Amino acid sequence: MPIFKDNYFTNDSYLLRLSRLEILKKFIHEWAGSLSIPGELVEWGNRAFDRWQEILQAVKKHKGSTNNFYAEQKDADEKTFKYYLKCKRLLVSQFSDDLPKLKACGINGRFPRNRIEKIKSVERLLQVNIRMVEKGDSKILPENFVVQLRTLLKKSNSINENIFANKEKGTEKKVAKQVEIFQEDSKKLRTLYSWALMTWEPDEPYLVQLGFAVKPKKFIQEEETEKA
Repeated sequence: MPIFKDNYFTNDSYLLRLSRLEILKKFIHEWAGSLSIPGELVEWGNRAFDRWQEILQAVKKHKGSTNNFYAEQKDADEKTFKYYLKCKRLLVSQFSDDLPKLKACGINGRFPRNRIEKIKSVERLLQVNIRMVEKGDSKILPENFVVQLRTLLKKSNSINENIFANKEKGTEKKVAKQVEIFQEDSKKLRTLYSWALMTWEPDEPYLVQLGFAVKPKKFIQEEETEKA
């Protein structure tokens, strides 16, 4: 049986809260009658552990899903940017004596470090290549190279969209719900603790069976001396 160090419920870690509610679920019916605990509190104590465990698992699942998306995005981005640099090298070799064209394609400088700017560079090259085709320019990327680069870019952007969608629709809402439940349960625990102290003293060993810390008698006597 776990031993709880204090009853500062709002300072609980999520795992400590799980332990409090788990032991509460096991024993609340046993003490409900002798402590005259209201039915509403008994009902809450009976279901609080399961509800808290479910929300913890739900948040973990959504965060895991987001982490998977990040790993997929990293892999997709690496392939996209690596292929872009191959295309850039090819075009630079073709336009080595044509600075205006290098600038128009956005390949006259270093490749950016920021992901957003990198994506813009890829998009710009594809757009310029389309205009070059329309003008009948012969020094362009072969169609199969263009298709490959566009396909890689599309995959990178698609995974990125999934990340934001997962955050907005899943993880953030689950985390908000988790915080809400934690706060609600903290209030219920404070109420239940006050109810228990109507019958028991703070040093009652059985308090631990309701998820509470038991105060040593010496500590209680020191508190009473300070208040006197």
